[in-house]
Amino acid sequence: MRKRKGFTLIELIVAMAIFFILIYMAFASFTYILAFSQYNRQRANVQDNIQTVLDQITKEVRQTLSNDINCSGTTISAPEVDYPTYDVCSPQMSERNLSTISTPDEPLGGAQYLQFGSSDTDTDDDPLNPILQFYIIDNNGVKHRISYTLGVPTDGHGYYPPHYKGIPKRYWPSKEYEPCEILYSNETWDSTTSTWTGIQDQPVTEQVITNFTVIRPAWSNKVIQIIIEGMVKSPTRSGYEKIRLISQITLRE
Repeated sequence: MRKRKGFTLIELIVAMAIFFILIYMAFASFTYILAFSQYNRQRANVQDNIQTVLDQITKEVRQTLSNDINCSGTTISAPEVDYPTYDVCSPQMSERNLSTISTPDEPLGGAQYLQFGSSDTDTDDDPLNPILQFYIIDNNGVKHRISYTLGVPTDGHGYYPPHYKGIPKRYWPSKEYEPCEILYSNETWDSTTSTWTGIQDQPVTEQVITNFTVIRPAWSNKVIQIIIEGMVKSPTRSGYEKIRLISQITLRE
């Protein structure tokens, strides 16, 4: 009898095993490349958000003045910085950040969300005032009150579920740190009605900011230090990376 040409069952099983191993390796490599590409896009997006705000703050803050009050107790009527405050008579570091205007403090528990404004009932907080606020006078002599702070989207009923309208927690880089928007206000003084009118709490970033800190160091009332942070998930999705950009601005006398 003639021998038939072909593969034995064992050879077929070995060939199929090698084939599936190669397919798995190719799929794993493709998945990692896709995840790394997404990570790079998210990282660049967060950095762009932070850098845009830092550039805008730097340009505006340099138009204001350094002093808020002199040692005789007379408030300066010219452009000034309101928040963070600085006492030139007894200098000490003044700092404002997310924990100043919201509750609970991070890291958050499993069922916790940040609460702002009137929803923040923590007596140690200052929830109704912004993180950074200062005044400038434009070329037409009009006085502007400019402020930056943090918040999350809401439908007007509050920030806590079921009314919460922010990014679902499953999409946060870390469930312990709720991403926020940086909110911007640019109001002008109406001497007729004695009120401030204009842009109020307009989002200038996406909901990707995890902290926004403004410091006036004790060693100089002419310096403002700004730290803005964001987070992105690692390419392996097993952790997260914190992105932090820092700027130091010297005010005019």
